[in-house]
Amino acid sequence: MQKKEHPRILLKDSVSRVIHLITITHFGELKSDESFGCEIWEFDFENVTNTQLFKEEIRNSLIKTISMHEPRLSQVRVDVQVQQVEYRVLNRRTKSRITLRVDGVLTKTNEPFTYSEAFFIGPLSYY
Repeated sequence: MQKKEHPRILLKDSVSRVIHLITITHFGELKSDESFGCEIWEFDFENVTNTQLFKEEIRNSLIKTISMHEPRLSQVRVDVQVQQVEYRVLNRRTKSRITLRVDGVLTKTNEPFTYSEAFFIGPLSYY
C-alpha cells in the first residue's frame, strides 16, 4: 500500500505459512478458489466416534490440498494425531487436540522440510 518492497523471508518459512493457512481455512472460505482449505473444519463441533477414520480423512485432505496449492513442496507426507483433552478456560470442556506434522522435500533446493502444528477444535484455539 505504500509502494515499498516487502522484506524477504526464507523459503521454509514461506511454505510453512501457506500450510498454516491451508490448515486454518475451511473449504469454500476463499471465494477465488474453493478447493483451498482443509476438511478439519467439517468436524469442528462434532463428536468424533471413529478417530482412525477421522485422522485418515484429515490426512488425505491435507495431502491433496498441500500438493495442489504448494508446488514448492514435493513428496508430501502428513501425520495426524488426535487426542481428547480436558481443556479449562472458564469451565471444564473436553476438546479434540489435533497435532499435525507435514514432511516433504523443497523442490527448489531438494532439502527436507518439516512443519508441525497443534491446535484444539470445537471451537478452534491454539495452545
